[in-house]
Amino acid sequence: MSKRKYKGRHKTETDTILNKSIGKKIREARENYIVLNKKKKCTQSKLANALYPPKTFQQVQKYEQGRNGVSTIILLQMSNFFNKPLEYFTSDATELLGKVKLPNDNSVIVSESLENV
Repeated sequence: MSKRKYKGRHKTETDTILNKSIGKKIREARENYIVLNKKKKCTQSKLANALYPPKTFQQVQKYEQGRNGVSTIILLQMSNFFNKPLEYFTSDATELLGKVKLPNDNSVIVSESLENV
């Protein structure tokens, strides 16, 4: 009997790309952050405990890998923890959004058809 691969919530390809982009920035910020001048890098556990409510290191790991999306509140907390602007984490994501073709806006077609009724 073969195991079926678990498919969580339905994510679009764009969601996955954006999550990975933000995760890459989180990992970069964590690795460049020096804890209290001890020349030690910030671990996933330290970052997880700094968030409210506290997360597990596995959750931070999932954020960094792009498997889970990061809520705006958590992203703001990370921004404060690392003393970085929110744009630091989202800059690559906004560039990627500009390259993605968004669905057509059908509201104009619908409104025109309603005028003819």
